[in-house]
Amino acid sequence: MDLFHEEETDSGRMFDTRIMRILYGYVMAYKKQLFFSLACVVVITSATLAVPFLAKTIIDRYVVKQGYLVNEGLLARAGSAELSKREKKALPLANGYSFLFQSQLSFFSQSQLRGFTASGALSTRKYTLVERPDESGRVAAVLASLVADGKAIAYPGGIFLVKPAALTEFTNRELLLVRRTDAANIMRYVLFILAIFAVQFVASYLQIVSLMRLSQRAMRDLRRDLFARILSLEVSYFDANPVGRLVNRVTNDIEVLNEMFSSVLVTLFQDILILAGITAVMFAANVYLACAVAVTFPFLFAVTLVFRVKARGAYRIIRTKIAELNAFLNENISGIRIVQVFVQELKQLRKFRHINNEVYHANVRQLYVYAVFRPLIDFFRWFAVAAVIYLGANLIADGIVSYGLVLMFLSYIGSFFEPIGDLSEKFDIMQSATAAGEKILSVFNATAAREAAGPGQDEAFRKRCGAPPRGRVRLRGEIAFDNVWFGYTPGQWVLRGVSFSVKPHQTLAIVGETGSGKSTIISLLSRLYAVQKGAISVDGMNIAEIPFDILRGNIATVMQDVFLFSRTLRENVTLGSEYNEEMFRQVAQVTHINKFIRRLALGENERVMERGTTFSAGERQLLAFARALYADPSILVLDEATSNIDTETERLIQDAISHLVKGRTSIVVAHRLSTIQSAHTILVLEKGVIAEEGNHASLLARRGLYYELYKLQFGAS
Repeated sequence: MDLFHEEETDSGRMFDTRIMRILYGYVMAYKKQLFFSLACVVVITSATLAVPFLAKTIIDRYVVKQGYLVNEGLLARAGSAELSKREKKALPLANGYSFLFQSQLSFFSQSQLRGFTASGALSTRKYTLVERPDESGRVAAVLASLVADGKAIAYPGGIFLVKPAALTEFTNRELLLVRRTDAANIMRYVLFILAIFAVQFVASYLQIVSLMRLSQRAMRDLRRDLFARILSLEVSYFDANPVGRLVNRVTNDIEVLNEMFSSVLVTLFQDILILAGITAVMFAANVYLACAVAVTFPFLFAVTLVFRVKARGAYRIIRTKIAELNAFLNENISGIRIVQVFVQELKQLRKFRHINNEVYHANVRQLYVYAVFRPLIDFFRWFAVAAVIYLGANLIADGIVSYGLVLMFLSYIGSFFEPIGDLSEKFDIMQSATAAGEKILSVFNATAAREAAGPGQDEAFRKRCGAPPRGRVRLRGEIAFDNVWFGYTPGQWVLRGVSFSVKPHQTLAIVGETGSGKSTIISLLSRLYAVQKGAISVDGMNIAEIPFDILRGNIATVMQDVFLFSRTLRENVTLGSEYNEEMFRQVAQVTHINKFIRRLALGENERVMERGTTFSAGERQLLAFARALYADPSILVLDEATSNIDTETERLIQDAISHLVKGRTSIVVAHRLSTIQSAHTILVLEKGVIAEEGNHASLLARRGLYYELYKLQFGAS
C-alpha cells in the first residue's frame, strides 16, 4: 500500500495477523486482567454447559425416575464389563439386586440391551423408583396392595419399585406424598442451579468490567502511541495525508479495533469453548443423538465459507462507494461558495443522487447476503432439533435413552447454533476492524518519520559545542547553504544549486516570484524536509548532525497564516514553555499585543476561539511575533509575515520586527520590499536559482530583477 494514499485492498483473509500482533502487544501489557477475564469466560461457559446437564439429572432421577432391575449374579455370568461398570453406580437393593436408571443405559445399543435382558442380568420390565414415601393415610394401604398384586416390589429402607402404570392408582395429593423425597431433592437441585446462575451473573459482571477496562487501557495506549507516531512524522507525510484522515485514524479507527477486541475476540474464545464443550458432552452422552446433530456440521461449514466470500466482496464494494460519497461531500461542502456562485446546486445534486444510489445498491447487496445466511443457520438448527426429537422418541421407546437426555440435547442445540448465527455480526465487525487496522498500520509503517536521536547523540553534540550537559543549547546562528538541490517530486527540482551564507545577527531577505523556492529554503533550514543534494550548516555543523530538539529550539518561524490553538492567549504565546510573568509583559509591550489584551475581559487568560477567529489578521500576526520573541530564538524566520496587513497594523508590526531581529540571525521572506530594505543581504530567486544577491542599494543599481520588482511596487523610474 502506498504510504501516502489509501486504496481499497482485499487480502482475501478474514483478519490481518499484523493487526492481531499489534493488539497482542497492547493487550498483554495488562495480561493479569486478560487472564482474569478469560477465567471468567471459563466460569460462564461451565455454567452454560452445566445447567442443561443438571436439568437432565433432575428429570431422569427425580421426575421420571424410571429404570431396570439388575441381577448381580447373572450379571457376572453375562460378562459385560461396561454394564458391570454402570452397575457399580446403581442403587443397591437386596437379595443380590440393584436398580439402574434408564439414563445409565444410553451407552448401549438396542441389540446389547436385548442380550442383557435375555441373559436375565437386566429385567424386562421398567420400574419407577419410589424412595422413602410418606406412608400416612391411604398411601401405605395402596403401596401394600400394589406389592400384593405384583405391581410393585418392596425393599428394605422404604424403597419401592412400582410399575409406571400402577402410579395411576394414587390421587394427585397422594402422589405428592409418595414423591416427597423427590420433591425435596428437586428443590435442592433448583437452588443449586440458582446458585450457578448467581455465580454466572457475578462472573459475567466481572468479565465485562475487566474486559472493558482492559480494552479501554489498551486502546488508550494505542491511541497515545499513534499520536506520538504522527508527531514524529515529517511534514512531507502531512502534505499527502489530509487532516481529517489522520484524525479518523486516532479516533474512529481505534474505536473500531476496540469494538472488535471487546465484542469479537473474547466472545469468540467463549464461543469456541461452548461449541467444543457442547460437542464433547453430546458425544459422551449418546453417540446416536450426537451424530444426528453432527449431520449439519458439513453444511454449516460450507454455508459459512460461502457467506465469508460473498460478504467480503459486498463489504469491499460498500467501502469503495462510501469513500466516494465522503469525498464528494467533503469537496462540495468545502467548496460550497463556488457551487453557489456558479449556480451548480442542481448539477451537484444529480451527481450526489447517482453516488447515493450506488451506496444504496451496495448495501442492499450485502443485506441479501446476510438475509440468506441467518435463516439458513436457523434452518439447520431446527433440522437438528427435529432429528433429535425423532430419533430420541424412538430410542426412548426402545428403552435406550431417557427423557432428560433428549431434553439436554435440545437445550444444547440452542446454545450450539446461537454463536454460529451471530457470526454475521462478528464478521462485519472483523471486516471493519481489518480495514481500520490496515489504515493504522499505514501510519506506523510510514517512511516519512524523522530519525530519532541515537543513544548519546545529544550528549555528544553538547560536548562538541561546549554546552552544559543539561538545559538549553544556544547556537550562534551562522547559516550556510552549500550547493543545495531539492524537489518535492523526484526529478522536478524546486531549488537548483542554491548557495549563500548568513553571519550571526545579520538579516537575510529572500524575494522572488511565487514558486521560486523561497518557503522551501526555510523549510529545509528547519529540517522539515531532507536535502537531496548539497548541505546546510548552522555554526559550521551540518544540520543533519544537530538533534531536532536543539536545532528547532533555536529557530522561531512566523508564518503568513498564523495558527492559534484553542487555549488561552497566554498559552498561545508561551506554547508550553515555563511562564515568566515579567518576560511575558516585556514581550507583550514590544510586540504591542498589550494594546488589545487590555480590551479582553480576562486579559491574557482569555480563551482563543478555534484558529483565532475572534482576532483580526493583524492581531493574530502580532501574537505570532510575541510567540517568537518569547521563545528567544537564535534564528528568526519571517515567512511573508507582513502580507495582507493594513497600513496601521503594518507600522506596529515593523516596530515589533525591529525588536525581534536584534541580537539574532534573521531570514525574511517578503513580497513587500519596504520591509526588507534594511536587510544586510537580499537574495532574488528565479525558478529555484539565485538570480541576484546584494543589499538594497546595490541591487537597485544593478537594474535587474530586484529593480523591476521595486519599480512595480513603488513606481520608480
